[in-house]
Amino acid sequence: MDGITGISGDSAASLGALNQTGEVLGQEDFLLLLVTQLSNQDPLNPMDGQEFAAQLAQFSSLEQLITIGDTLDQSNAVNGLLAQSMNSGVAAGLIGKEVEAEGVDLFVSEGKPSDISYELGEAAASVTLDIKNEAGQVIRTIDVGSRGKGEHAFSWDGKDADGNEVANGKYSVELHAQDTAGNDVSSRTFMKGIVDKITFGPEGILVWVGQSSIALGNVRSVGGTE
Repeated sequence: MDGITGISGDSAASLGALNQTGEVLGQEDFLLLLVTQLSNQDPLNPMDGQEFAAQLAQFSSLEQLITIGDTLDQSNAVNGLLAQSMNSGVAAGLIGKEVEAEGVDLFVSEGKPSDISYELGEAAASVTLDIKNEAGQVIRTIDVGSRGKGEHAFSWDGKDADGNEVANGKYSVELHAQDTAGNDVSSRTFMKGIVDKITFGPEGILVWVGQSSIALGNVRSVGGTE
């Protein structure tokens, strides 16, 4: 309260007591300090009218700031609930739709495997993809040759290394990319699948494709039903 002048000894003591916890003075503290100051002023040398008006103006400003802060807090809470409600509505509308998100899972349903895509941080002289079963065993390695920087589509025919069609279920892909010097090239893979259900919990809104969960914020595209 550096803007308050002419504080008596008793007022200063009150100010010290209010600040002994290290907390910022609030509206009630300010008013108490002002009343204490008025009750302890010298009757023969009362507070100057302009000085008193300035302190009242400070009190009024503090009150307005507190009111504005409370209003903003309430507005933020309402906006948060509105955003959550909108996200829940959007998520519910994804059931039965095909979504794409960063991930490594593949799904085979009725003998038809889902597609994936991948993104290379730079051109690669060699790109191979290992298809793995749920036990993590590589059942087939596919060499797609050299690929440029950027995103590329990949379709698996649903067959293992012996040419046999695999069973329906969940699989995964592991991508390996190297440049001409044999150095690893950065990459990301993107999975696709039909949304079976939506869950709401402490971890947020999750979109489920089979046994794979995807955070709603990680969904990057939505298509129609297959």
